[in-house]
Amino acid sequence: MTRKWVGISKGMVFACGLLMGVIFLFLVPREAAGRLQLAYAHVFRWPLAMGRVVRTQATTSTRSISPQEYQDLLKACQQLRNRSANVEKELEEAKHQIELLTKLKAKSGLEHMQIIPAKVDAQVQDEMTISRGQDSGVAVGQYVLSLTEDRIDDQCVIGVISAVSAKGAKVRLFSDASSRLPVRIAGLNVGKVMEGRGDGVAQIARQVPRDHTIHVRDAVYAQAKRGQLDVSVIVAEISQCKRDPDYPTMWDITVRPVCDLADLNDVVVLKAASAP
Repeated sequence: MTRKWVGISKGMVFACGLLMGVIFLFLVPREAAGRLQLAYAHVFRWPLAMGRVVRTQATTSTRSISPQEYQDLLKACQQLRNRSANVEKELEEAKHQIELLTKLKAKSGLEHMQIIPAKVDAQVQDEMTISRGQDSGVAVGQYVLSLTEDRIDDQCVIGVISAVSAKGAKVRLFSDASSRLPVRIAGLNVGKVMEGRGDGVAQIARQVPRDHTIHVRDAVYAQAKRGQLDVSVIVAEISQCKRDPDYPTMWDITVRPVCDLADLNDVVVLKAASAP
């Protein structure tokens, strides 16, 4: 009984639907049908819009790219990787330099000096050009020290600032022929003057009597100078000591740098903390 009623109900539904369609097709005015269509679209606008979005997303996600676009994407990806690697390397180098400067700043006698790091731009004979100038507080007469990892606990004076511009400066190395640097030799308490001789060497001549014992590789220190160098710092070592042919009672002493200036990439300029 139930099955029969269900079957009849489905047939009746179909017949009624067909009849309603015929009525709307032939009997309902066109204007009313149009208004009914607009009402339907208004009621179901959100479901219809969602359907269009889904179809658009599906179409976009499955869009293929050309071989040229693929190559451009690969190139852009590689550029990003290279840029990221360069930034990581720069950060690593900056962190390492900060560690070196921190250790140098902690050195006894330099804690009251302002340390200005600089890069070596060029070196010609006994003169060096660095990347910091007046804008960074660099001035003529300031001492310049090496900055190397090999001698972090024993950096050395390499010269003094001889000329400055806004963005750079020139360093007169102690071996320059016009260099005159107050120094003292290890074991001797009397100050001397070290004169440049060019070609990377300097000389202490006609100042040390031969009754003083001098050895090859003895250290030579730049003398402390208030406001410029608060503590004596090594500058060179003795490479040769012989009797002066013109003054037999005096030593003729030749000195050489204690660091390889040709391979030096980083330096620091010492500035008095109270200086403007």
